[in-house]
Amino acid sequence: MRFLRVPDRHRRRTGVLLAVASPLALVGLDLLSTGADTWDACTAAGLAVLAASLLGLAALRAGWARTTAAGLCGFALLLLPGWLLTDQLRHHRGVVVEVTVTGAHRTDGLLSGPEWACDLRRTDGRPLAHPVARNCGPSDIGDTVGLLVDPGGWLPPTSTERSNWDDPDPSPAPDLVLIALALTAWAWAALDTTAPRPARPLLPPSLGPAR
Repeated sequence: MRFLRVPDRHRRRTGVLLAVASPLALVGLDLLSTGADTWDACTAAGLAVLAASLLGLAALRAGWARTTAAGLCGFALLLLPGWLLTDQLRHHRGVVVEVTVTGAHRTDGLLSGPEWACDLRRTDGRPLAHPVARNCGPSDIGDTVGLLVDPGGWLPPTSTERSNWDDPDPSPAPDLVLIALALTAWAWAALDTTAPRPARPLLPPSLGPAR
């Protein structure tokens, strides 16, 4: 499949581009996907970037071991940065408020497919930055529940049971270490393909017919 092969004169440039641009794009899209209204689009874009990057490694003939390692690192970069940002934002900015479910409607997510979402209203009458919650339906209309809310509206409301908002000090160090390892492994997988290939040994000259 010649269309999946990068000419030797372009190998280094392509490898550097994959080593630098791909992880930055994956991390950036993952951070943007934490927004209340951007998850579907940014997640789909991130998966497309990852697929294109792995095809690029295949075109560089990286081999199955490096391509598999890069794929695992790519999925880590699509999960960990947003997870870390979400935990930190909810810990430092999240507040528990009482809300009432006022309505329910079906939504069609780009990746999640059809699902129900609920309209929310704070019981104290104050405006809610993002008055919509997922994973609920018509049977919840009229219920009053306590949800963890980001006053700035960047994160969607979520259950208080699904985050470590009440952790005294959620440390970002483990996630940062894993992100750094994933970035390092991705860079190695891409840049290793640009190393000069060992020269093929010359075949000994064929011997003439014996006399």
